[in-house]
Amino acid sequence: MGCGVAIAQQVTGINSIMYYGQRILIESGFGANAALIANIAPGILAVVGGLIALRNMDRVDRRKTFILGLSLTTTCHILIGVSSLVIPDGNPIRPYVLLFLICAFVLSMQSCLNIAVWVWLAEIFPLNMRGLGTGIAAFAGWLMNGVLALYVPSLIEGVGITGTFFLFAVIGAIALAFIVTQVPETRGWSLERLEEEVTTGAIYIDTIKGKAKRAGRDER
Repeated sequence: MGCGVAIAQQVTGINSIMYYGQRILIESGFGANAALIANIAPGILAVVGGLIALRNMDRVDRRKTFILGLSLTTTCHILIGVSSLVIPDGNPIRPYVLLFLICAFVLSMQSCLNIAVWVWLAEIFPLNMRGLGTGIAAFAGWLMNGVLALYVPSLIEGVGITGTFFLFAVIGAIALAFIVTQVPETRGWSLERLEEEVTTGAIYIDTIKGKAKRAGRDER
């Protein structure tokens, strides 16, 4: 489950977009110099999104944050794919529409799926395996990041922006289904209570199946 959440964070394609943002913007229709300058915008919004995530960390449930984040990022993927398909090359509005959608994607990702995933990973494992479990999950996530970093340029070259982002959308929908059906809530539980609930499996009934009562949860 921990590996799945770490991988779900990476298959949004966030790091691939940060690595190859200039190339994606050039494919969108910007010139090389304009793409270099425009690529600053997603970086700025990544910082803004991180600040939003920190502010909401103890105010919004982790599951809600994950579900909202994956819903927004998958929607952005679809809109980017559709926009690149229906707005023809050479249309002066095309690069700006795609830049706006890419910025919306980065803001959604950073606000909902970046910091929250690492906090959740630190909470979900029992104490006797917390270090090992977090390490394995982090390894799985960064391994997926490496695979995407290796193949996204070839993917863009082969199927273009449209095909690449539609593929991210399909993967995002699968990741969203995984989060909804498999990932329990951890906010508002003491670490001791979490360890007991995870070890017995009760947390899945309490939080995934919606049977938990807020009054019965420990306050941090």
